[in-house]
Amino acid sequence: MGRFASARPALFVFLGAFVGCLISAVWFRATGVNPPIGVAIGLSVGCLILFGNRLWPLVALAPLVTFWLFNANYPLIGQVASAAGLSLGALLTASMIGRRGIRPDEMLSPGSLLWVFAAAVAGSLVSAGMVAVTVMLIGRSFSLLDKFAQQWLGMMLAAPLVLVWATPPRLRWTALRWAGFVAVMVLCAAVAAMVFLTKSVMPFGWAVFPPMVLAALGWHLRGATTASAICAVIALWGVEIGAGPFALHPGDYPVLAAQAFVAVACATIILLASYADERHAEDKLHLAAKRLEISRRHLTNMARDSSTAIAILDRDMRYIAASKRYLADFRLPEGFQIEGCSHFELFPTILPERHEVYRRVLDGEQLSGNGQVVRHADGEVDYIRWNHRPWYDEDDRIAGIVLSSEIVTAELEARRKLEEAERRYRAVFEQAGVGVGRLSLQGEILEVNDRICELSGYPREELIGRSLQDFSPPGETPATMVAVAALAEGTTPFHSADRMLRRRDGELRAVNCTANIVRTGDEAGDYIAIVLQDITPRIEAQRALEGSEKMLRLAQEAAGVGVWEIDLIDGGAHLSPVTARMFGLEWWEGEYRMAAVATQMGDAQVLEMRKAIGRARLAEGPLDMTLELTLPGGEARWVTLQGHYDPDDGHPRLIGLAIDNTRDMEADAQLREVHEKLLRLARLNAMGAMASTLAHELNQPLAAITNYLEACRYLTRSRGEPDHAILDALDRARVQALRAGDIIRKIRSFTVTGDVAKARLDLNAVVRAACASVRQLKIASGTQIDCDFDPLPADLIGDSLQIEQVIGNLIRNGVEATAGRARREVVVRSHVDAEEVRIDVADTGPGLDETMLANLFEPFRTTKESGTGLGLPICRTIVEAHGGRLWAENGADGGAVFSFTLPTLAATAETV
Repeated sequence: MGRFASARPALFVFLGAFVGCLISAVWFRATGVNPPIGVAIGLSVGCLILFGNRLWPLVALAPLVTFWLFNANYPLIGQVASAAGLSLGALLTASMIGRRGIRPDEMLSPGSLLWVFAAAVAGSLVSAGMVAVTVMLIGRSFSLLDKFAQQWLGMMLAAPLVLVWATPPRLRWTALRWAGFVAVMVLCAAVAAMVFLTKSVMPFGWAVFPPMVLAALGWHLRGATTASAICAVIALWGVEIGAGPFALHPGDYPVLAAQAFVAVACATIILLASYADERHAEDKLHLAAKRLEISRRHLTNMARDSSTAIAILDRDMRYIAASKRYLADFRLPEGFQIEGCSHFELFPTILPERHEVYRRVLDGEQLSGNGQVVRHADGEVDYIRWNHRPWYDEDDRIAGIVLSSEIVTAELEARRKLEEAERRYRAVFEQAGVGVGRLSLQGEILEVNDRICELSGYPREELIGRSLQDFSPPGETPATMVAVAALAEGTTPFHSADRMLRRRDGELRAVNCTANIVRTGDEAGDYIAIVLQDITPRIEAQRALEGSEKMLRLAQEAAGVGVWEIDLIDGGAHLSPVTARMFGLEWWEGEYRMAAVATQMGDAQVLEMRKAIGRARLAEGPLDMTLELTLPGGEARWVTLQGHYDPDDGHPRLIGLAIDNTRDMEADAQLREVHEKLLRLARLNAMGAMASTLAHELNQPLAAITNYLEACRYLTRSRGEPDHAILDALDRARVQALRAGDIIRKIRSFTVTGDVAKARLDLNAVVRAACASVRQLKIASGTQIDCDFDPLPADLIGDSLQIEQVIGNLIRNGVEATAGRARREVVVRSHVDAEEVRIDVADTGPGLDETMLANLFEPFRTTKESGTGLGLPICRTIVEAHGGRLWAENGADGGAVFSFTLPTLAATAETV
């Protein structure tokens, strides 16, 4: 619709020009000559005046379309000339009228007609001149006077007709007035037809004037222009068909004579209608002024005597009257002469949007509003409720505005406070962490907040109006309704209980329900306020606590950890069942005395324990000691007591744990025994390595000695008579040297291929034992030692003690390498293949340089200040004795990686 509205002016301009061209084309087809009246230019001028001169190209388009439809063979230059003459003539006429400042409704006024005639003459001359020049260029005959008369007559008839009917009348026409108008127009047409369409000359041609005058006086410009157009068309048509006084009367220019008659008659009638319309308007204005004065008096008296704030203004926004309440509300002095004052001068700070409101009211709207801010001269602010409506004169035209207002500052302030209180209540109601709602005295739900909707799983609209018993399990429904009845009857003002709430999905949720009766004392009626709190977390916490206590007892039983408490006032102690069993006592809930455990502890430990308890009490600090107990059956047990001081509101005590360390102590003893075995084995292996090294190093000197002895025997025999004593000594020395070489070779063979105990071993257990032994060392403090085992089982045989020695030594080296590093980690990994098992020991130390890697496994090579250089050679000897190999390399992420392999049992069997 918006696009159509914007394109409507252009459409009307084009259609007006096109309809005029179409009428001319039809006339030409019917008579063979051009029409004597230029309807097209007249309609074009009217449309340009109404919709704007910028649309003149559309006027030029209309003749071209008409030529294309009816006479496409007409020369193109002639078509263009016709289009240009029509558009430029219409544009010139409309521009001259517009520049004079003549509005469409003023064109036919007596003061404007002369200028309108002049503009029509100028436009007609331009249009006729352009067409004349073009026709002469193409070699055709043309009458400039005929063309001028045609165009001017079209402007004087068609343009006023368009403008008059496009302008709203001063008075609305009734149905009777329309009927009279149609009758007079029919009369004009009938009389004109009788005069101008007959084949005989009759002496009553003047008969066309009475109905035209009647139309002008009775219906003013609409009647005059319409009647003139009807009579002009009939008269000119009569000339074309050879009828009427102008065709039958002898003369050379019947058409021109008819055009002159029509022009004079129509101009006279239109001028007469214009004067009649103006006089009628003056009479109406005079009468309206009288009535307006009377209405003003009545309105002024009514406004002044009104008890409300009311003011009456005219169309220029000047005050006609105002009530005393109006003056008081807007802080104007009492007795102020407001009549005649401008509203905008009286209130210069009126906002621009208020001007738009006044304009809309003067256009016929009735507007109202509430809460408009009014700032007084003293700086105070009031809020008003206002209503603006137009008031009408006796002609039902808008004569001004009636302003009515009421100060609502106190009302708005009270409403604001009420809304603020309602907002706070609603915020508390909706944002409460618990469910809040209202029930009727019969238990029906009236209102709930979002929390109740969350608890129940129902949307708000499904909860309102339902009974509370719909959400209780069957077992609790009677008790719930009894409580509601007791609250409603007033037998109890308050109720609180734990209940189960049945959710929409069928789940039962534990809630604490608190309810009380609320007495409103007004027509709203009493109601029951309820608060629902979800206690599911509390129930779950209780269950979790019971479960954790149970798990704690089980954990104490499994871990051998008990609880104890020593009363520092009377010296008695309370023991848990686990603690009592640790001390070899039967458990009971009463107190235990020190004498009950004196036999198990011994006198020295009893004395030491008393001293430790005294120190903890004086220092209000911890108690930490380990006791070696001898149970009645002779069993030895180690128990560690760890506790702290607790004032306990003036009744001090020591509370803590009793930890059975017997297994740890036995494990430490076994570890020390294994460690000693490892040390012995390490020393033996070191000696073996030294023996192997010495055998390797002495083998060559002994071979050289044997060669030298053989050379001496040869030299001695080569002389004349050898000395047999020397030869005998040389032989004996040679035998001893060979014997020494045999002994060294046997020792070396033993150290290299020494016997290994062949037994199945659990590699994972061996690795864990080695890790555990290293973790006990002081140097391993702060180092993370992890194991990453291959899930496939490792089927190995060998000496588990020797393999543990190798792994332990490599882990120890890794721990020492990470000393001083930010991240201290050693990881032992295993990888099982079909033929061998690979063990990697990786650390996060600085790694190994290339020089160190070259001779890392040579004896007596070490980078430690206290190292012997025999650890890695011993490890390599053991690994090789088991059929594996040992090597070292730097890790991809830093640090060193020591790896060795051991053949599986299947690979060993295949080798054998």
